[in-house]
Amino acid sequence: MTFYKILDLAILVLVTIFFVGMLAFEYTIFGLEQQIISIPMEWKPFFDILIWSIVILLIIDLSLKYRKTNDPRKFVKKYWIDIVMLILIPVFSAFKLFKLGLSIVKKLKTVKMGVKIIHKTKKVPQK
Repeated sequence: MTFYKILDLAILVLVTIFFVGMLAFEYTIFGLEQQIISIPMEWKPFFDILIWSIVILLIIDLSLKYRKTNDPRKFVKKYWIDIVMLILIPVFSAFKLFKLGLSIVKKLKTVKMGVKIIHKTKKVPQK
């Protein structure tokens, strides 16, 4: 088994583990109402870090494959799916962060509305 195949297999295994973590912790992204796989919450940081190790392995894999090919056209034609995967992983991570940011903004807007209501009730003259 060549080094390239071992690296591809390692990436595939890590992506599979990451997908299992997504089903366990981010099940709402898939439109599910409850977890399919039950994993303790203590493991969530592991799955959050796992994505960056996948990205690093993909970068190493693609750089080695480019050195092997040494022709940009052949490289893109032969390894386009690896390139797309490397581009999409950070994009999907940004959506995850966007979802977190959106929930924080919603909570802040609720607090802001509550503060405005309190201020308006203080301005109402009491009889």
